[in-house]
Amino acid sequence: MAIDDEPTDFGQRLQEHLGQAYAVERELGGGGMSRVFVANDRSLGRLVAVKILPPATAASMSLDRFKREIMMSAALQHPNIVPVLSAGELDGLPYFIMPFISGESLRARINRGPLSVRETVTIMKDVARALGYAHGRGIVHRDIKPDNILLSAGAAVVTDFGVAKALAASRDKATSTPAGTMTGVGVSLGTPQYMAPEQAAADPNTDHRADIYAFGIVAYEMLAGAPPFHGRTPQALLAAQLTEAPAPITQRRYDVPPALSQLIMRCLEKSPASRPRAANDVVRALDDPETVSGSFASGVPAATRERRAWLFPVLGSLAVLIAAAAFVTLRSGSAQNRPAPVALTPAPSSTPKSIAVLPLAAVGGGRDQRDVDLAVGMTSALTNAVSGIQGLRVASQTQAAAVRDSQSTIVEIGRRLNVGMLVEGTVQRQREQLRVNVRVVSIDNDSTIWAGTFNGSANDTFTLQDSLTKAVVSALSTRLTSAASPR
Repeated sequence: MAIDDEPTDFGQRLQEHLGQAYAVERELGGGGMSRVFVANDRSLGRLVAVKILPPATAASMSLDRFKREIMMSAALQHPNIVPVLSAGELDGLPYFIMPFISGESLRARINRGPLSVRETVTIMKDVARALGYAHGRGIVHRDIKPDNILLSAGAAVVTDFGVAKALAASRDKATSTPAGTMTGVGVSLGTPQYMAPEQAAADPNTDHRADIYAFGIVAYEMLAGAPPFHGRTPQALLAAQLTEAPAPITQRRYDVPPALSQLIMRCLEKSPASRPRAANDVVRALDDPETVSGSFASGVPAATRERRAWLFPVLGSLAVLIAAAAFVTLRSGSAQNRPAPVALTPAPSSTPKSIAVLPLAAVGGGRDQRDVDLAVGMTSALTNAVSGIQGLRVASQTQAAAVRDSQSTIVEIGRRLNVGMLVEGTVQRQREQLRVNVRVVSIDNDSTIWAGTFNGSANDTFTLQDSLTKAVVSALSTRLTSAASPR
């Protein structure tokens, strides 16, 4: 009986094999290369998932070795890990049984659109805790990806722990290939989109830091909507994992806090030694409030921040004394030299008279040319609209695009363009629905001075553009007017 037989026939055969211990209820769709059945564990009154691997995989592996290897992961008992309950084989096809998790996969969640920063960090913490626990017991997942992360009851759990290792070990023995070879890429040793460089290079010394690399790609995808090298062939993906640095996440998503961006990009370092040493280090970094605050850090070292803690009050007091002395000097001047009385008002910290519109990013990595064209069109409309504001200097679209391609921070970009404000944002399309997120940033203190979200139809982009440009022009005009008017 082959795995590609009619679902009913194979389900009946599985029921006969499992006997009275389990009652097979249905087959789940979307199981990828394997088939997954939901069964009722009669003895404990709970649902389980029976995952059956395909014939192509079984043909080149030792079933006994597979069962021994996968049962090693059965010892993993952690709230963020789906445990393996048992393993066996049916007509030469290996299977394993796990608790059934009610919910959706992270893959399904990403397919609905990028996640918020806070939601991303919550899932990252759960996955990192699972990795830290398993790595501490010598077990490496080797196939971390959104399909193997399930979301249920407000938590993320990692499934298929130890399966990649079991497949690799059983295949190596059955085919006499060196451990860690590229045989069966995407099945036994990982998935090219999430594969660490050392995995792609078949390095026999690949260790737990390969999971940290894949974890970084998953985090990147949650925020950007697609992994760094999305849309390439498996061969091109492997080459990119080995040689190409991914674009900084801040170029794909404007609202990622610097601390979170730096952590993700560290996980994506080509050299394992440059990544976080352990998943538990990642957990501690994610527990830092600055990572999830949504604020844009200044990048000032901790020691400097401590010195400024006492320096700022001193400078504040000094400013008051200087202002008082200036006031006394003005009052003591001769009447004939004294200027006419004016209303003294505190000057705004910044009166920006210049702006640049950065290219809007097609969130999802530009899944097709249509997404890229939408982002380009929205960027051009915004640039033309703000160029009509009287008294506001606007950097050329060519200049803004050239600088945006660099790895500079927002403040560095603004200073390079010699502007006081920047407009940046994202364009996201889900089927025929569009969502555009835009914010205006002050270069003085890297703060958001205005932000908006605009929804519309991909079949009527002009209406969406009109709403977007009018709102941005209104916000900037109000900003410039209030900055120029005495309070």
